[in-house]
Amino acid sequence: MMPGKTIRMAILDDGVHPQACPLKGSFLIDDDLSVIELGKHTVSPDSHGSMCARIVQRYAGLDDVDVFSIQILQGDTLRGNIGRLLKAFELCISMEIRLIHLSVGTYAFEDFAKLEEAVQHLLNSDRFLVAAAGNRGTVTYPAYLPGVVGVKCCPELTDGEYIYCYDPFTRIHYQASSRHRLILEGRGTRTPVSNSYAAPLVTAKLLSCLREHEDLGRDAVLRLLMENAKQCTFVKNSEPYPYPPVEIPVVVLSGFSVGRLSQLMELLMDCLRRDDYHARAASNLPGSRLWDETVLFESTDLDRFSARMAWYFSCEIILLGITSYIPPDRYGNISLWVYGEESDDLQTVEAGADGQVLQAAGLSDSRIYEIMIEMLT
Repeated sequence: MMPGKTIRMAILDDGVHPQACPLKGSFLIDDDLSVIELGKHTVSPDSHGSMCARIVQRYAGLDDVDVFSIQILQGDTLRGNIGRLLKAFELCISMEIRLIHLSVGTYAFEDFAKLEEAVQHLLNSDRFLVAAAGNRGTVTYPAYLPGVVGVKCCPELTDGEYIYCYDPFTRIHYQASSRHRLILEGRGTRTPVSNSYAAPLVTAKLLSCLREHEDLGRDAVLRLLMENAKQCTFVKNSEPYPYPPVEIPVVVLSGFSVGRLSQLMELLMDCLRRDDYHARAASNLPGSRLWDETVLFESTDLDRFSARMAWYFSCEIILLGITSYIPPDRYGNISLWVYGEESDDLQTVEAGADGQVLQAAGLSDSRIYEIMIEMLT
């Protein structure tokens, strides 16, 4: 951003009333995905979007920020659809919005691929997206996507406190206070414990970083946001433990080279999704890939990890990719072990394996997929 240029921010929600903060513009994404500029107030001062704006206003101030309200949710149900959200992202890019606040998300698997592409395009355009995790505790897009500032609430935090607690499994970066004291039409009120009211606090903190250091690049701003967070002495974890038993196929690909494993997992995920399987993947491969849902460390307990994935993603099949060789007799949740070129000398692994074993040396990636499906079904 050029020095002295006004920051442009958008709140994507059910609409923002001008009592909540000064508005530069207000738009509605209609059912047919047309963009309607609103000339009058259509939401109440205590709408969800208005309350989010009040939280940002309290902790960062918005008088010198161009704030745009983009209504993507129906005010009575607080529900929308993926088409409206994608259209709102397009509008943000065309309007040169730098900071986007989103206190909503989707659990619907069929929306994920569309959001992956749209969010990647958004972030490549040097935007910041702050998104709330879902209150169910399971995977929520776009909060979970790489590059998005994902936020969930922590009841132990108060007022303007937030902590950096990046989890490589969920990719949620921050936990923040969601209980904020606000003034609404002359009366004091306090927001409830909810991820959607924790996210605006982190948006406010990010806005302050942008305002005070307008010459910094994206990575430097995100680093500053992390450094300004409260020292993390605890992390609120709402996940069940022990996790429920795994009742879906779990496939481990082991002993492949980095290049072959990356190529194979990408093809397997493409084929699974093409065939309408709700599949999830994790690996210890370097770098970040959209198809690779989370980070898998070689020292990980695969049974616990696969149980967490099954609970978190509510999926139909899990792929775990590890470049090193993992013996097949250590874990009970694994349905199929697929071994690569580095395990050609294995002759007797099937006898000690809890799951089935496929020796993949010499097989094409597409053939491995065909055999894998045959063995699992």
